[in-house]
Amino acid sequence: MNLRLISLVFAPFAFGTSAFVYVGLITPMSIDLGVGVPTVGQLQTVFAVACGIGGPILARLTTGFDRKRLLLIIMAILTVMNMASAIAPTFGLIAGIRFAGGLFAALTLPLATTLAVNMVSEINRPQAIATVLAGYTLAFLVGMPLGSVLGDAYGWRAAFWLASGLSVLALLIIAVAAPKHVHVPQMGDENFGSALRGDNPIFMGITLLSFAATFATVSFLGPVITKATGLEGAAIGAVQVATGVGSLFGLPLGAWLARLPVKRALAMLLCTTAVTQLLFTILMVSDLGTFALPILLVAMTGGAGALFATSPIIQTNIAKSAGSAVTIAFALNGSMLYFGQGIGASLGGGVTAVSSLAWTGLAGTGAAALGLLLISRLGRELGRPARTSPK
Repeated sequence: MNLRLISLVFAPFAFGTSAFVYVGLITPMSIDLGVGVPTVGQLQTVFAVACGIGGPILARLTTGFDRKRLLLIIMAILTVMNMASAIAPTFGLIAGIRFAGGLFAALTLPLATTLAVNMVSEINRPQAIATVLAGYTLAFLVGMPLGSVLGDAYGWRAAFWLASGLSVLALLIIAVAAPKHVHVPQMGDENFGSALRGDNPIFMGITLLSFAATFATVSFLGPVITKATGLEGAAIGAVQVATGVGSLFGLPLGAWLARLPVKRALAMLLCTTAVTQLLFTILMVSDLGTFALPILLVAMTGGAGALFATSPIIQTNIAKSAGSAVTIAFALNGSMLYFGQGIGASLGGGVTAVSSLAWTGLAGTGAAALGLLLISRLGRELGRPARTSPK
């Protein structure tokens, strides 16, 4: 077991928990803060947009800096962001805090994956990326449900205190165990172009649409669970574990699917996303009685599994083309991930405001269908050897 690699798991664990710890508590937050449910859901949009803006810019500005030190700084920023969110008195202040924190937090996944791929041979990169991103699945499996349970018992602010504590834990573990003195080469003006070589823009577009499709419902997961099953309070946290289970199996599935032709693997996953999103709408517009909960668990597990399985496939192919611009490429793909979350949250919030929460799943299915159209455009550059950047 590579303990240095395992230590990096705690970075996306802290980040993912910080991003989603409140989603099971949207209704009590809306009551306490005096705003509507769709408005609280936009906290994800604010954070995601900030991450999407900050990621590529900071990746470019911090080229040549020690990756581990930067990651430790980001963990400290996450800690402060969550502490401030826990004590902020108004929705507007919480949104501002999360926007400011998101600008810097965006570097979490690019830094952690860059450290990981620099520790292994190229053939082992999919497994290394999947290992690090497993921290994100832990956020869904442990962090998000635990936040819902603590928030139900002690008030929604307790969820942000939990996220703050996990960020401190991640900082300490990474400080002790993560590899030191990892740098990436200084980037010339051509490196943004290097990061976007070949089919990389298409892969990044698929990332955006995959996350937009899923987060049309996930951004409102607490109310979705209640509308589909009638469950409330701590029971929402128990159901949320299904998302974590799906994401836990999704990453190794993605590492395995990376061996298949890329178009086939991604098409299978986007089709799964489309079907599971449609199931959410069916559950919310139909009275399925005792069948509602098991069908919901299948939809949540399958949707999360499909989403997380796309990451190792896309990241591996992006790294092949990007060469020495891998951190910039990961940051750009990360921006698409974050923008996708924000678009999905905005899509779900807009549908809820105009029509009802029940149709958010159908909106997610539409986004997945657009992703399938993008997949059909892959192939012109696949299979060509990645060029190295000129020195």
